[in-house]
Amino acid sequence: MSLDVYQRLLALSRARAVPAASRAHRHLSPRPWLLTGYHLAGEPSAPVAIRYGSFRDSPKLLTVAEPRDRALRFAALGGLARDLATYLSRYTVTEPVVRATGSGRELEVDHCCVDAPQLVVPNEATAHWVGLLGQYLRTLDDPVLAAAGAHLGWIASRRHLPGSSVLLTATDLLTAHWRTGQLPTEDGHLGRLLAWIEPPAGADAWQAARDAEAMPPAGPASDPSWDQVVLRPALERAKQQGDVRRLKLAAAEVLDGAWRDTWAAIDLVRMLPPGEHVAKRWESDRWSWTRHRERVLAGTVSFSARLSDVPAYRFLHELETRTAALERQMALDDPLVMARYLATGEAVAGVVFKRDPEHTVVNSGGRSVLRPLLWVRTAAAFDRPAGTELWWGKVGMVVRGSTDDTVELMVTSGAVTRPKLNLLPDTDAEVVLAPFGPLQYFPDNLPDELPWPTRSSRPKPAPEPEQDDDLDTDLAPAAPAAAAVDLGGTPGRVPGPRADPGDGVPAGGTAAPGEPRGAL
Repeated sequence: MSLDVYQRLLALSRARAVPAASRAHRHLSPRPWLLTGYHLAGEPSAPVAIRYGSFRDSPKLLTVAEPRDRALRFAALGGLARDLATYLSRYTVTEPVVRATGSGRELEVDHCCVDAPQLVVPNEATAHWVGLLGQYLRTLDDPVLAAAGAHLGWIASRRHLPGSSVLLTATDLLTAHWRTGQLPTEDGHLGRLLAWIEPPAGADAWQAARDAEAMPPAGPASDPSWDQVVLRPALERAKQQGDVRRLKLAAAEVLDGAWRDTWAAIDLVRMLPPGEHVAKRWESDRWSWTRHRERVLAGTVSFSARLSDVPAYRFLHELETRTAALERQMALDDPLVMARYLATGEAVAGVVFKRDPEHTVVNSGGRSVLRPLLWVRTAAAFDRPAGTELWWGKVGMVVRGSTDDTVELMVTSGAVTRPKLNLLPDTDAEVVLAPFGPLQYFPDNLPDELPWPTRSSRPKPAPEPEQDDDLDTDLAPAAPAAAAVDLGGTPGRVPGPRADPGDGVPAGGTAAPGEPRGAL
């Protein structure tokens, strides 16, 4: 049984959510920008009402009396765009940063924004809607709306990168730190999720979750019965009589719960101490925001609907390496997360009861090298085979053998010279040996041939004509003119170096030039 399943069963028996983390693994801005709203059923580009702002007690409410009327829609969204620009203008201050370039042997001074904006929404559906709004607005001729669309597009693009905190959903924020006794799909309902974590006094989680489910959803799609009973009459009144008071009251009432619940989710996570690596991941977001601002100011910001070949490969590579790095960092920061690896046997915890710091072995060159030995007494059997790599901080070890309650390990890196023997754990020290070594940087090395999912669908070139035996084969035939300008080459084959290899992410990019890809 995995630890996640056990925690869900424990929450089920207690009728209350149990902690899944003891550290906050998402960066929380002191002044985030919250957004929640509704759109017409089946028409994401037709917002009915949006509540937004960075002040808990004084949010702004945007309503559209006739969402299908483009003029009214653009007028309302223009107010949202201007307020968004005002919020983003607070994050323009930069500071000089000394960074390594190229192979890391040269240094240069670059400028990075000291902070970056953060958008928080109630659920995944609203986060997806933010991306659709950005895609819709940036195609318009109005420069204010187009700029807002570019910013929303960048914010939405960061959502796909593990470890980014630019766009947070309240449901993801809570499920990353608590386990409930309900199904994972039910955790997508923000009201039910909060009911499990903090049920009202005198009520258990089941009753609180049922009560929360009876309330209007957090958007952006609304409840059909609410549409019929409340929204439709309010829209008809606004259209026929020009009276929008009923629509504003209905929108304020239905969005009040989502607004309040989103702030409650932020407050719950803020009570946890931040993980050690959170600041480093936020630094990556700050660099991305800096580059995005530069592209907006230069008028070069763009977004690609579909990636092909090398950009697609680099983006998938970025997702994979960031996912692995995030899992590693969360485990090293948080004992509760590390407990999952202890439960599966990938990590081992125990007490050092014996050590031999003077142990040596003969390497392949015939030279005697220092390889200290450690013996750790464990509470449970560790059944990983000999040769398994484990780490204690920056000290790397391999398993030499194990019994029901003992693991013998040989140090292979980090403390294999006499000046560094003091890095070894002392006798009687409690240790947790994990499969995570020091922070790795993931170079962007391209393979000779791309994996098939990232290859383009371009037709294969026509086969070259066969050589005549009477021709002088010592002379290579001249290349056709078309081949001289074809930079793509054979589908799946990586082209030669180009002046601008691209960011490896969708146009509008997320990674700062010069940064190691995949490093969080």
